[in-house]
Amino acid sequence: MLWVQNHGYPRHTPCKCGAYGQPRDRNIPDPFIQGTQVYAKSYISGYVDFIFGQTASIWITKSVIETTGSGYVTASGRSSNDAYYYVIDQSTIQGSGSSYLGRPWRNYARVIVQKSTIGSNIVKAGWSVWSSSDTRTDHVTFGEYSNTGSGAWNSARASFAKQLSSAVSISTVLGSGYTSWVDSTYL
Repeated sequence: MLWVQNHGYPRHTPCKCGAYGQPRDRNIPDPFIQGTQVYAKSYISGYVDFIFGQTASIWITKSVIETTGSGYVTASGRSSNDAYYYVIDQSTIQGSGSSYLGRPWRNYARVIVQKSTIGSNIVKAGWSVWSSSDTRTDHVTFGEYSNTGSGAWNSARASFAKQLSSAVSISTVLGSGYTSWVDSTYL
């Protein structure tokens, strides 16, 4: 069993890491880890900003993401117009509570949910501002493509969210050399 947990230590560690077929992951990723990350065929659970960080690209695929209470699945801390993405691909988002797909930790948050099944635990708005006094939505990209389920795109989605016309590719998120370090049998 693999547990990934943030202890909040002030470290900056460049990495390329992958977790494949793991029964339980939590608090992904550490906001001080930099680089590219893959979580495939994994179970990820939490309720407030449990997929978060500042300087990493993350590809989550064929995984179960479970909310264990009301909150936010993602909190992207992207603070400039850089190349970082969070993509949830071909996964199931389910659970308890009333949750949002994400909220912007910083003004350039970028999160895409694509080809996934989104459960009724996700509220109609789908995405949230950081707070009512500090929205942080000036430059966000919260996108959805070809999702299904009762929590998928609807007419009540937040005005700053986008329904995309095509999926984001894994090479856009991880770079063209990802096949040298990612076990493709899990993709």
